[in-house]
Amino acid sequence: MAISRLTLHAAHPRSLADPALAALIRACAEETAEHQGVLAPSVELFEDRIELSAELPAPILMAITTELRRATGRWYRSKYGSQLWQGD
Repeated sequence: MAISRLTLHAAHPRSLADPALAALIRACAEETAEHQGVLAPSVELFEDRIELSAELPAPILMAITTELRRATGRWYRSKYGSQLWQGD
């Protein structure tokens, strides 16, 4: 199976530089994959984006990424009053 890749861009430069936020995002991706019964994607974190990749069909990785974006974006808005991801 081919490796699928997706990228989420932060709304602001350096939004993802906080190690605690990075750990939360990684844990959320792993928990979402576990909930779906699939292997967790590889999560590469940068200061301005995250890149997820997995040996999964693209629609499954898209579902994991969508849930990750929704859950972390909602949490971030309630904690900081601003958006975490571009386009929110």
